[in-house]
Parts: sequence; structure tokens; C-alpha cells
Amino acid sequence: MNLSKRIVILAGAVGLFFYTATQDQLVAAIAEYQLGWYKLGVPIAWGLVLGGVLALLKLRKAESWLGPITLVSQGITTMGIIGSIAVFAKHQLLVVTLPSLQIATIGIGLYVFCISFSRLLGDVEARTSKK
Repeated sequence: MNLSKRIVILAGAVGLFFYTATQDQLVAAIAEYQLGWYKLGVPIAWGLVLGGVLALLKLRKAESWLGPITLVSQGITTMGIIGSIAVFAKHQLLVVTLPSLQIATIGIGLYVFCISFSRLLGDVEARTSKK
């Protein structure tokens, strides 16, 4: 069984986990972790900033981790989106999808980290080779 099939099976299990959660449990999770709509962009911003900082510091060791981080981000994003769809399908309220959307944005933040790191590192190296 390849990795993509395993990610899909795991995403389905996480979606079922969110689907079976009651509205009270989801609201309690939102209150406990103080989730809000504005906090959904925080992991994406951190991914962009950290990727840029590591590229400016020219940490070449982080380059070997880009492949595994991309696969992990794919899995986390898929789990979060499937969970959000499952919660919205059951409860028909967009606000209770916040816990699973937060999981999805963590995955997107990891992906943005990889993109910003590789793009900025390539640009920094191209500028230094021209001098």
C-alpha cells in the first residue's frame, strides 16, 4: 500500500472522528483552545516567516527535510479539510468547523514553509553567484 492510500485512509478516520463529535464537544474544543477566525492565518504566517528566516540564514540542512515535510503537510491538510466537511455536513454550522480548519491551516503553514524556504534560498544563492 503506497503512502497516498494511507493518507486517504487516515484522513477518513479523522473525518469520522470529527463527524461523531457532538456540537457541545466542538464548542468546548473551540473555547478550550481559544480558536477564532483570525487565528486561522497564524500557522500560514509562521510558515512564511520561518521559511524566509531559514533561507536567509542559508541553513542547507533544512533542505533535506523539504520532501518529508511536504508529505506531512499534505496529510495534515487533507485530514483537516475532510474533518471540516464532515462537521459541516452533520451540524450545518460553519463556526463549529474551527477545530478541523485549524488542523488544515497547520498543514498549509507547513507547505508554505517549504515553498518560502526553497524559493528564497534559490533567490539568495542566485544573487550571490552573480556577484
